[in-house]
Amino acid sequence: MTPFTTRRRFIEITPFAGMALLAACSPKTEPAPPAPPASPANIAPPPPAPTPAPASAPTASATPAPMVNEKDAQAMALGYVDDASRADIVKFKNFVANSTCNNCALYQGKAGEASGPCPIFASKQVAAKGWCSSWVKKA
Repeated sequence: MTPFTTRRRFIEITPFAGMALLAACSPKTEPAPPAPPASPANIAPPPPAPTPAPASAPTASATPAPMVNEKDAQAMALGYVDDASRADIVKFKNFVANSTCNNCALYQGKAGEASGPCPIFASKQVAAKGWCSSWVKKA
């Protein structure tokens, strides 16, 4: 047998052949040419730092985020309802009595508000008395 036809020799050469193939197929990138040195006469002074604008308080006329529609595909998949008493306890076995959005760890609304944002429904609000299958007990 010749040295190139043995299994051992094949196993020794295969990784190097693979590396050569990868190197041959990789894109060739050439380094960017160096920038010509700037003469001191052409250098402009740096622009002044912008002064930060004072933070404005949110106005009362800002429109609140829209409410989640129970007919939305995501809401239907999660079993979202505006009133927890209407939750489908047969389909969603994780329903717990007295579980509502306002006592869920994901609910970001303030206490006493009728609705608030929920990260499950991006940029939409959920009813505080609502429920969905993503409900997690607030600590």
